[in-house]
This record gives sequence, C-alpha cells and structure tokens, in this order.
Amino acid sequence: MKSWEREIKVTGHVVHGGLGIGRGASLRVEDGAGILVYVWEGELWVTQEGDPRDYFVAPGRWFRIDSGGTTLMYATRRTHAALTAPAPERYARRISLTPAGTTVARVLYEAPRRRGWLAFLKEGRLNPGSL
Repeated sequence: MKSWEREIKVTGHVVHGGLGIGRGASLRVEDGAGILVYVWEGELWVTQEGDPRDYFVAPGRWFRIDSGGTTLMYATRRTHAALTAPAPERYARRISLTPAGTTVARVLYEAPRRRGWLAFLKEGRLNPGSL
C-alpha cells in the first residue's frame, strides 16, 4: 500500500493551512521527514532525495514526506494544499516556494539555527574544564 493510499487521522500541527501554489511553481522542503502534504485541489508532482520514484498527489489525497533530505513538489496545475507536521517546531530545516517563471525562492519557514558549544564558550557560559 502506498503512503497516499492509507487512511490517516490528522493529528499534527499545522505548518501552512492554505498554501496556494500556481501552475509551474515549485515547493522545496529541506529535512522535512514526517510532514504531511494534503492536496485540496490541483495536483503535485513529488520527488524525494534518495527515492528513485516520483509521486503524483491528486485532489483529496495526501503524501507524507519520509526522506530526511530535500523534497521537491511541482504544481502541474493551480494547486491548493495544506502542510502539517508531527512536531510544533523544527519540523523542517527550510521550506521555500519558487513561483513559475522565476528563480527567486520565497522562504515560508526557516528553523532557528542551533547554537553550538563554541558560542556558549565565547559567552563564558560553558566551562571547558567540565568537558
């Protein structure tokens, strides 16, 4: 059974509830494993990094991103979709939309950068002797 053919009880957190995607536009999700894409109208062509298969998601159907890499979605016609995630934050590294006919992506979501140990050391909040 394919991921879009199973019944699902949506119990996630809304990432973007009313995403309008024009024909020819593309949506890029980086490190978004677990995000569910539901197509209300239109159609999306989905491809995931490391997966040789492509998927077409029709109206009333859904697709769950299972790759931790980059997922690209292309609107084959004007599409209205919703994105939900299993966690309320840090559900993807970045989500961007590139309208048809342009190369400029509009960032819809970008996870806050995690601060490493070096930043804490510079602030004097990390004692190197305790490592």
